Amino acid sequence: MAKLLYKLGKFIAEHKWVSIIAWLLILGVIITPLLISAPKFDSNITMNGLKSLDTNDKMSKEFHQDSEKASMKIVIHSDKKDGITDKDTKKDIEKALDNIKQDDDYVQNVSNPYETNQVNDDKDTAIATVNYVVNQTSLKDSSKKIIDREMKDVKDNHNVQIEQAQGGSGGSEPGGNSELVGIVTAFIILLITFGSLIAAGMPIVSALMGLGSSIGIIALLTNVFDIPNFTLTLAVMIGLAVGIDYSLFILFRYKEIRKKGTPPVESIALAVGTAGSAVIFAGLTVMIAVCGLSLVGIDFLAVMGFASAISVLFAVLAALTLLPALISVFHKRIKIKDKPEKSKDPKNHPWAKFVVGKPVLAIIISLIILIAAIIPISGMRLGMPDDSLKPNDSSAHKAYNLVTDNFGAGYNGQIAMLVNTKDGGSKKDIESDLNSMRKDLKDMDNVDTVEKPQLNDNNHYALISIIPEDGPNAQSTSNLVYDLRDYNKQAKEKYDFNTEVTGQSVINIDMAEKLNNAIPVFAGVIVLLAFVLLVFVFRSILVPLKAVLGFVLSLMATLGFTTLVMQDGFLGGLFGVENTGPLLAFLPVITIGLLFGLAIDYELFLMTRVHEEYSKTGDNDHSIRVGIKESGPVIVAAALIMFSVFFAFVFQEDVMIKSMGMALAFGV
Repeated sequence: MAKLLYKLGKFIAEHKWVSIIAWLLILGVIITPLLISAPKFDSNITMNGLKSLDTNDKMSKEFHQDSEKASMKIVIHSDKKDGITDKDTKKDIEKALDNIKQDDDYVQNVSNPYETNQVNDDKDTAIATVNYVVNQTSLKDSSKKIIDREMKDVKDNHNVQIEQAQGGSGGSEPGGNSELVGIVTAFIILLITFGSLIAAGMPIVSALMGLGSSIGIIALLTNVFDIPNFTLTLAVMIGLAVGIDYSLFILFRYKEIRKKGTPPVESIALAVGTAGSAVIFAGLTVMIAVCGLSLVGIDFLAVMGFASAISVLFAVLAALTLLPALISVFHKRIKIKDKPEKSKDPKNHPWAKFVVGKPVLAIIISLIILIAAIIPISGMRLGMPDDSLKPNDSSAHKAYNLVTDNFGAGYNGQIAMLVNTKDGGSKKDIESDLNSMRKDLKDMDNVDTVEKPQLNDNNHYALISIIPEDGPNAQSTSNLVYDLRDYNKQAKEKYDFNTEVTGQSVINIDMAEKLNNAIPVFAGVIVLLAFVLLVFVFRSILVPLKAVLGFVLSLMATLGFTTLVMQDGFLGGLFGVENTGPLLAFLPVITIGLLFGLAIDYELFLMTRVHEEYSKTGDNDHSIRVGIKESGPVIVAAALIMFSVFFAFVFQEDVMIKSMGMALAFGV
């Protein structure tokens, strides 16, 4: 491979403009269709193979509801008692809701809170729901503007508070500020590393070209596949970070070779031939790791993994083909220090001196730090973010709080029980049994209210709405879901009814449970793969064992620290965490996949240099010192860039992006 890469590097160095023009053409071909037709990312994160989803589909069919369609919850609150039922206020609210239905062709129906019993006991808060005929992703801004326009008059004329929350669970598009902060920070690190504006800019230009191409392809694939919009954020994070890192490794090697007086073209060829092999291996490792997400058996995770792999692939291609061309164009502007270093003796390197001189102390310090970070993992809970975790100033969060304060936290996560009443006899008998069942459910722990059962047209199914005492992400709500499923046995014995439960909170609980069960299997496969790869490279058992142990400890410390911040609220103000809750359900598996790739990369970059020196000298201590002295600086620079790119996403408002940025940044 080294020979092929050497030839590739030499060809590109001699025909630099061919490579640059080819990349510009590729980018143009990818972007042009996107300018004609905008991509459509899916705002909902759904899963396959969940019982609650099957129940949801059955309920949609029997009661003519479609959970895939968009909906908007409108919460209206008055500071005056009985303010919502005031004659003029009621009249204007009903008129506004009617206008929303009349003015928007995409509206299927609008629930009237006065008819659906969605007014609280104090009669100062009401909930109306607008259901649409289009999916969440197809909901137009014009529909939201119609609601704003109609409700504004009610708000102004009656001095009421009106907040909105869109139905479904999803993420937001990645914000440009995070990418910009990451790029600027990476540029500063590269400027310090290379001491030249041109040299610092080249890895960033290379990474951005690769990122633009990969993101363009992912966007084009939305015409064929359902791709969650969170996938784009993850692909941007990874593509930008590894794109800059891989280019950094090749540029760093080029400078090392040029210091020996080798001509520029030959230096480029040698840099691509040597560092290029490491970049390909590193890229393949990360791609295998993220594609391994498909092993979990969850469609949207597989899509995320494959999209991230595309991003990494283009980062590798850009580093191997575009960066050498840029080096060839600007080689005269890259500073090469001819002065010899003051001390080439690795014995004088302070960090190497400490690690080799006091290995037991180094191990103890690192273990204390890691174990301290691991401790919070014992309390880690997984879930899906709801509106309570959104920023305090968002309308969705305010709507959540209004519902909690005036109806109870459970109203934000109602549970639907679907009852099969086919064998229940006459309608009168069925209704009698359903009322008895309602009393059973009311007596259960963690239940606040049980609504009156609704029968469908042919009396074969009934729908019972159960309101928990606590919110969707509370442990008590999760316990209630399991209790309601256990109740099916009692319903069968007493009434000859079969029961099932569903609802957004139930689906989220099932999703978290399935992902939680997948973690040990996925982690086991990843750890085994890491061990086999390192045994193959180093032909040793102890080195891979040490590497795998380090990976497992760093992974647990990452999840522990993320739990401490995102779930327990430690240093929340520093990281912009306004509201705490369970960790994002799929965060652990994505973190495992990505950190595996990065951990193996850093292990290889360091240990291959140690191994190379040991093969020459047979001196263990000397080899470690040389490895730390020569490979250490580039690994630290690469890790700082990775950390900066990921950490920039911590300050996004979307809790999914925030938690992902934090886990990956501290994982690095």
